[in-house]
Amino acid sequence: MSTPGLPTFGDLLRHYRMTSGITQEQLAKGANITVEALNLLEAGTPLPPRKETVENLADFLDLDGAERSIFLAAGRLPGLNFLSGLTKKSAPAAEKPPVVEAPPSILVFLIADIRGYSHFTQEHGDEAAAKLASRFATLVRETTTLHGGRLVELRGDEALTCFHSVRQAFQAAIELQEHLEQATQADPAYPLPVGIGIDAGEAVPFEGGYRGAALNLAARLCSLAGPGEVLASEIVIHLARKVDGLSYFPWGIAELKGFDEPVRIIAVQRAGLDTQPAVKPLPEPREISE
Repeated sequence: MSTPGLPTFGDLLRHYRMTSGITQEQLAKGANITVEALNLLEAGTPLPPRKETVENLADFLDLDGAERSIFLAAGRLPGLNFLSGLTKKSAPAAEKPPVVEAPPSILVFLIADIRGYSHFTQEHGDEAAAKLASRFATLVRETTTLHGGRLVELRGDEALTCFHSVRQAFQAAIELQEHLEQATQADPAYPLPVGIGIDAGEAVPFEGGYRGAALNLAARLCSLAGPGEVLASEIVIHLARKVDGLSYFPWGIAELKGFDEPVRIIAVQRAGLDTQPAVKPLPEPREISE
């Protein structure tokens, strides 16, 4: 139970960041997490962050001694107060992290991935790759927010976002592809060929992210999508029904790792385009490996 006036992990995190004169953007980058994730931690999310994340934060904040011990312990129990009865010489005893359970919810997952990112990095170097990833992250974050979604995780060339509406997710995906194409045309030296996969279903919050079959299927569909493509499961199409300004086309059927039944895959694109995605005829379901 919280005690009024005593700091939680979020309070400690925000205090050390502000007294060090570090911005959220700088700390998020240094700890290898998104600004959104840092916001949640400082706001007091009840879900415990990963141990690696807490250690990265402590390293970047240059914490040592008792301060570091208290900070690391608070990270294991983020919703509790940690300075009650503690002094500089008495760090909290290690205790087993509690199992924090959250009810599952229905969410729409959109995963976007830059095609050829590793090759781009090898050819142009880490600095150019970082600039490319930064452009990608900015466009994903702005488009997702505009359509009522949330950027859950960003890993350089891959972004995981979630929505409460399939239609909003579809609109965000199509608009994102259009922005990516415009950015590529504006500066061809930093191309953004991106594939997108979308699925919806029940998901359980876990360590700042989610676990569930819908998330796994979205990842599989993303791996199949070519540059500029948006692929969705047939179930998601049924949920969305007709969406003004969008068209659906059959893409193919595939056996995907982790799924018992073959998955019918649908391509989503802006209505009225002159070109229609080629239907991929598959006489027999094929298996797509990771």
